[in-house]
Amino acid sequence: MKAHSLVKSLRVPIICCEIEMRESTEIRLLTHGFGGIYITLRSSEKDEEPTSLNDLPASVEVSRRDSENEYVMWSNQGLSFERWIQHISSAFKHEDPFFIRFHIGETKLVVPSFRNVFPKIKYLWIYGKEPNEKDILYSENILKVFLPVVGKARLFSVPLCDNFSLQHIGMTNLEELILESDHNVKFDDLLTMNVERLKLEKTKNISLRDLNRFFKLWMKGSFPRLKYFSIRKNAKTIPDWDVLMKGLKGKEVGEGRYKRFLIKNCRGVCAHIVLQHISNRMCHVSFFVRD
Repeated sequence: MKAHSLVKSLRVPIICCEIEMRESTEIRLLTHGFGGIYITLRSSEKDEEPTSLNDLPASVEVSRRDSENEYVMWSNQGLSFERWIQHISSAFKHEDPFFIRFHIGETKLVVPSFRNVFPKIKYLWIYGKEPNEKDILYSENILKVFLPVVGKARLFSVPLCDNFSLQHIGMTNLEELILESDHNVKFDDLLTMNVERLKLEKTKNISLRDLNRFFKLWMKGSFPRLKYFSIRKNAKTIPDWDVLMKGLKGKEVGEGRYKRFLIKNCRGVCAHIVLQHISNRMCHVSFFVRD
C-alpha cells in the first residue's frame, strides 16, 4: 500500500499531520471540513519490552473522532511502525505542517530507531510528569535526536539535568522555544538562548532585575536573532516596573490597561516592551521587535 493512494482515498484535503507517541502511536490527519482522521498503531499489550520502529504493530485502527467515535480495524498489512509512518508522511509536501508529540513515561518506542524515520518534522512537543531516572534519559535522547532538525519546540514539565540542560537546548538555533513549566530557568540560561521566539511560563528564578539586565544586553547588540520574548510570573501585587525599566531609556507609548515602552539597540533596531499585571495574580512581560 502506498501512502499517496491512502491519502487520496480519503478524498478530503489534508491540512497537517500529527504523530503522537503514547503507549500506542497515533497518526492524526487534520482535514478541511472533516475533522481529524486517526490512524492508531498499537503495540502488543503483552510486550513489556521497549518497541522498535522495525517491529510490526499488533493492530491498526482508523477512526474519525466525531460524536459516535466509530473506528475500523485494519490488519498491519505487513508494515512495521517505521514503514507506516514513512508511507503516510511521504504524501506531504515539505511546506506542510508536521508535528510530533511525546508523552514521557508512556512512550514505548526505542529512541535510537527514530533516526531518519521522521524527515520532515517541524514542531516538537514533549510532555513530562513525575519523572524517574529512565524518563530523564529518555527525554534527553529525544531532544538530541530532534532538536537539530525541528524549527519549534514546546516542553511541558520535561525532566532535564546537567548533561543536557536548557543551555544546550538554547544553542540549537530554534525558531521558537516554549517552556510551559518552570524548568528551573535562571538568568544564565537566558544568555545562551539563540532563538527567534522565546516564551517562558511560571518562572520562579528570573527577577525584574534579571530582565533589566537582559534587555540592556539586547540594547548593546546581544541576541541579534531575537524577535519575540515573553515571560509570566506569579505576582499578587503590581510589580515595581521602574526596577525593570531602569536605564533602558524607554519611551512610554500608547494608553490602556498595560504599559508599553519603546526601546532601541545599538544597531538602530526598535522594540516594544509591554508590561501587564493580570487578575491580581500574574505579571506578564513581553518584548517584540518592531517591523
